[in-house]
Amino acid sequence: MSHDAVNGRLRIRDVQVQYGAVAAVAGVSVDFVPGRITGLIGPNGAGKTTLLNAISGFTGMTSGTLDLDGADITASTARMRASMGIVRGFQTVRLLERESVFDNVMVGCERLPHPPLLAQLLNLPSQQRCRSRDVAAVRKTLSALGLLADAHRLTSELPYASRRLVEIARLLLVRPKVLLLDEPAAGLDAAERRRLVSTLRAYHAENPFTLIVIEHDIDLVRKLCEDCLALAQGRVIATGTPSEVLENPLVRTAYFGQPAHA
Repeated sequence: MSHDAVNGRLRIRDVQVQYGAVAAVAGVSVDFVPGRITGLIGPNGAGKTTLLNAISGFTGMTSGTLDLDGADITASTARMRASMGIVRGFQTVRLLERESVFDNVMVGCERLPHPPLLAQLLNLPSQQRCRSRDVAAVRKTLSALGLLADAHRLTSELPYASRRLVEIARLLLVRPKVLLLDEPAAGLDAAERRRLVSTLRAYHAENPFTLIVIEHDIDLVRKLCEDCLALAQGRVIATGTPSEVLENPLVRTAYFGQPAHA
């Protein structure tokens, strides 16, 4: 599939997020290639999470513009951007502990189109078709992420790595154009990280979309991401493949604390 056939062409121009005198994001301009996985790296305080919040609409921008598939979405709210296909995940797992894996993922169906309330209350054929669609979508997503066997288990019974995947499944259910993940591998051991990488890559290969991942694990960035973007003090200091960016002297200085000549 060519990149032109994949929605999710996100362009941001001169984005600034100012907190008082502090510029958390200071004039970032990036084109994210649709259908690719981009790693977002940088030291603590570089502005990575703030940038994701600005893209998703959770944080207001001081200035700048955002464009999704040729449409200016700068003035859109977080809810509007979600309906357009920009979906945000967070550092901490947010699941319904006393509900099953299936029901946790089914929550994601709230973002899908549904018939009017009266049709839902009367369980009219349109509502029945919608319910069948939702159930099929949940089963398909769970299967793709290797979670179908756990569908009827309580999420509280699952190991942490599986809980992470349940949350990601809920986000993927709506078939996002742009998915923003903030440290999805946090708290995972080496084997769990390998599972996360292989699962995400396999799913992404079958369902291309723009995936932007904040991650501190450099090895994971190399294995998961095709593109890489490095921030420091709210500014872009390098772009390219993970290898190109990680070998950049500015990145080594800012991220690893190494002098530029090392």
